[in-house]
Amino acid sequence: MVNDKKDLRTIKTKRAIDAAFTKLIQEKGFEAMTIKDIAEEAVINRGTFYKHYLDKYDLLESYENALLQGVAEILTRNIEEKQNPLSMGMPKKIATQMFEYVDENADKIITLFNNHGGNQFEHKVRTYMYDYYQTHSYMLVDETKLRVDRSYLIAYITNAHVGLMRTWLETGRKESSEALADILEILTVKGPFYAAGLID
Repeated sequence: MVNDKKDLRTIKTKRAIDAAFTKLIQEKGFEAMTIKDIAEEAVINRGTFYKHYLDKYDLLESYENALLQGVAEILTRNIEEKQNPLSMGMPKKIATQMFEYVDENADKIITLFNNHGGNQFEHKVRTYMYDYYQTHSYMLVDETKLRVDRSYLIAYITNAHVGLMRTWLETGRKESSEALADILEILTVKGPFYAAGLID
């Protein structure tokens, strides 16, 4: 029971730090914020902060990694656990779940995209997805049937996902997650020329 209470306190403290970090990075930017700012916003003392994080850079890394873990869980659930080859419906299914996750965490992701080096977190997402698809591509496609080099194919798919996500966030998320997944499916499966109305 004592450990349960301790765990609950830890969860509440980390949530308070997380919320304070999100608010402060929006208001002041990462470089300008201090541990004192975070502690005051989270209504904790600095000693409590240092029980959980070494410094604000450690907090930033933890914050980014927690968001990337959500991406990892979606990919693992749809690719590794099912171990099915790539099919027509798979890109839309993965994209819908991915965009729902992005929508739920939009404030955090927009904050990271727009602060602390601008493209640093976006690059981290791209690199993670690219490396994941490279590692697990054997589960998805028969390499003897590839018409282009695997690295180019994965780069195209990864950049399409991340680029569409960024544009969606920047334009206010007007489309639903499923509608955006439909757009991605048209672009990925049927191609840009079809999307542009140049071919039927």
